[in-house]
Amino acid sequence: MESIDRLREVQRLAGKISLYNSEIDKHDNKLKMAEAAMEELVAEASPIETRLAQGMSIARKLELEVAEVDEKVIKTRKQLDQATQASEFTGLKQQLARFEQEKAAIEENLMLVLEKIEELRSQSKDLAERSDQARSQFEELRADVEKNTVEYRDEVQSLEGPLQLARDGTDAELLEVFDRLFPSIGATVVVSLEDHTCGGCHLNVSSQVVEKVHAGAVVVNCPSCSRILG
Repeated sequence: MESIDRLREVQRLAGKISLYNSEIDKHDNKLKMAEAAMEELVAEASPIETRLAQGMSIARKLELEVAEVDEKVIKTRKQLDQATQASEFTGLKQQLARFEQEKAAIEENLMLVLEKIEELRSQSKDLAERSDQARSQFEELRADVEKNTVEYRDEVQSLEGPLQLARDGTDAELLEVFDRLFPSIGATVVVSLEDHTCGGCHLNVSSQVVEKVHAGAVVVNCPSCSRILG
């Protein structure tokens, strides 16, 4: 039937446009995912840098405390060398021991902080390398997507004119059915009848339906999926 053949041409062109638009969406989504992954790495870096800055501030403070206690140790040792009385000597000796214990405790804390700083620097370096790699991959992907998208959009544009011409020559009632079904079914709105089976849903149809299709006098829809049989 000529009207069905015209509708098949509409379906063919609309299907190709839909396919190109689907590819454009796929590439765009892929690019968005790559961008999101890159932004996640950037977001991970912020708390590490904050902790690193805090660690370095604590380390500087501890280093100053070590220097202060060290001065006290040096001063006490000089006083100890100059002590002339036993009580004075004993008191300075005890004071020196306390200063040395205090210095050792601060140095131990400083060592722990420095170890943590090195760990954070390692994490920061690793994250920076991963971010650089992700950014490089993203830029390559973006260039590829932009190239493909331009090609796909050109294809879509080249098909829009022929599609409109095909639609203009197609029965309006058939187009209404097609436009209603196409968004959910895609390019299988018009299907062939294979013996007693719908070419879309692959379910059997009655003999009366088969006779109507073969007669070609009216438009026949599959009772199960509503596709147009032709």
